[in-house]
Amino acid sequence: MDLILVRHGQTEARPGLCIGHADLPLSARGFTDVQQLATTWVGVPPRFLFTSDLRRAQQSAQVFAAAFAIEPLSDPRLREADFGRWNGRHWNEVVQADADHYRHWFDNWVIQEAPDGESFADVLRRTGAWLAALLAATGNDDCVLAIGHAGSIRAVLCHALGLPPGRALGIAVDHSRVSRVRYANGQFEVRCINSSRFEKD
Repeated sequence: MDLILVRHGQTEARPGLCIGHADLPLSARGFTDVQQLATTWVGVPPRFLFTSDLRRAQQSAQVFAAAFAIEPLSDPRLREADFGRWNGRHWNEVVQADADHYRHWFDNWVIQEAPDGESFADVLRRTGAWLAALLAATGNDDCVLAIGHAGSIRAVLCHALGLPPGRALGIAVDHSRVSRVRYANGQFEVRCINSSRFEKD
């Protein structure tokens, strides 16, 4: 199975905003960037198109749905990390207004939940369940495209590559970028990470 992971396009969020589960739409640039990325697709269309159920991912998925005449499968397990009461607030505001909670979370983000939210370990659990179900339902020749977020894509790649969760932030996952892994014979192989276009083998 070829698993192709795409981060949604940019949103209208101002720089420094903690987006998380805040359900923001794509910006005009974000939509254009996803359209441009879609034009670089090579090879057979995906058998499945999955997407987070957050609006910015669903709008990105619609670009590929139109290109491939395929129905996106919405799955909340591909959502961005939930930052709880910090969702939609500026990080500078969070640091000032909730300093103790922020410092504790910042120092222990893998296992520590944001207030009323999730830890990265929680994201790993739900994306791991999604990935396990996917592997059980696909064959060697299948191609799967999934539209997600920086957090959920990093979590999937940690599972696929066997990376310790604490190294997740070392994986670049920019807007409208592609990461691709191949699963065969019980193991994953990296094909590309954070590419600006879909690449041939």
